[in-house]
Amino acid sequence: MPTPAPPAIPQDMRDLLIRLDQRVGDGFQNINARFDEANRRSDAHESRIGKLEEASITRQAYVGRFEAVEKPVNGHKNRFQQLEGATKGGGIVHKLWTAALGAGAMLLAVMGWQISVEPKAQAKVSTTVEQTTTLPTK
Repeated sequence: MPTPAPPAIPQDMRDLLIRLDQRVGDGFQNINARFDEANRRSDAHESRIGKLEEASITRQAYVGRFEAVEKPVNGHKNRFQQLEGATKGGGIVHKLWTAALGAGAMLLAVMGWQISVEPKAQAKVSTTVEQTTTLPTK
């Protein structure tokens, strides 16, 4: 006995099922697109969080290194300030010393002492020139 053929679906019902299938397919496609977008955003957030954690760890290491370097730098800064003060004082001492020498030279000049620079005496050179002439005899 032959198997009975499936009953025919009315055309209206068939069109409705096709539209329903299309809408369900579109809906799942939209849902999958949103899930993909959410996954990309989640990955981006994870990446940023990872970078922030690495920066935080690095920053903590830098703080220790900064504190270790800060003390010697402050010590050198104090030494430079002392050197600057010493050079300013040295300038004052130099000016006072120059003024004292000038006053001493003036005092000697008033008392009659004179300082002069004479040129070096030139060495005397004596030269003898001999000339001979011969006269023809006649």
